[in-house]
Amino acid sequence: MSDIEMTQQRDIQRERLFFIEFLAIFSGQVSRKDLVTRFGISEPAATKDLALYGDLAPGMLEYDLRKKAYLLGGSEEDALFKHDVNQALFALVGERAIALGHDRARRLEGWVSGSIKRALPLGLVSTITRCIYLKRKMTATYLSLNSGKKTRFLSPLALVHDGLRWHVRCFDEQNADFRDFNLTRFYSAKSDSLSDASLAHDEAWNTEVTLELSPHPKAEFPDTISLDYAIEGKVKTVQLKACLVGYFLREWNIDFSDEAKGNPRAQHLYLANKMQLLGQGVPEWALKSDLDGEHQ
Repeated sequence: MSDIEMTQQRDIQRERLFFIEFLAIFSGQVSRKDLVTRFGISEPAATKDLALYGDLAPGMLEYDLRKKAYLLGGSEEDALFKHDVNQALFALVGERAIALGHDRARRLEGWVSGSIKRALPLGLVSTITRCIYLKRKMTATYLSLNSGKKTRFLSPLALVHDGLRWHVRCFDEQNADFRDFNLTRFYSAKSDSLSDASLAHDEAWNTEVTLELSPHPKAEFPDTISLDYAIEGKVKTVQLKACLVGYFLREWNIDFSDEAKGNPRAQHLYLANKMQLLGQGVPEWALKSDLDGEHQ
């Protein structure tokens, strides 16, 4: 085997080791089957990779005979690899590949402006994602514009990205209802007891509605807006879960006033079917223009 082939082989194995650690940190467990399915390797090869990771990062994995899987035993601070939280979130919802580094993707020269949002701590995010995966409640410190800093007892159920920011769909154990929580506003989170909350009982999550978006009626050059947003004909339709409509409208700065009262130079799009949505299960707060967009 040439030096280049040996280097490639080591890189491939590093990818598998990264995958092992990624699943352990963000889902709480990893098994031989995960490696076999993801990389198409044999079970003995998967066993060797898990043993090698155990040697390189002692204490990070603990084998559970009952589950026939390795559970996270250590802390994110002891991780062998560096994990990009934002990329990890997209990978968890299936939008990006789980990869060791950005160089694994075929990228063109360019520039993407950085976010001014708070950089999310790995330990915080992975605690929440493990609670989702392992169906556990969590005790969290959360800050909101409505009530400030409070301790919340939640069952996190799903991750949502509205195009600009991440939310966590949770069952609020104290208020006995389903709510959305802005991920950047979690200050801390700690795993708690098992949860029996389920999205199957979340009516607003399971109700899908169609938004009809048009160029703002007062726009001077509506054709420009139509090109920007690929609007063919009079409206562009967007499918959303009913519980997410309010966030979507505000994050994309869409005018949803009754008579298109917004500034067309600032609000390029207009919601054309507001009254229809109110009758389809969209929460009333979502379509009230006096809110700042943060229900929590």
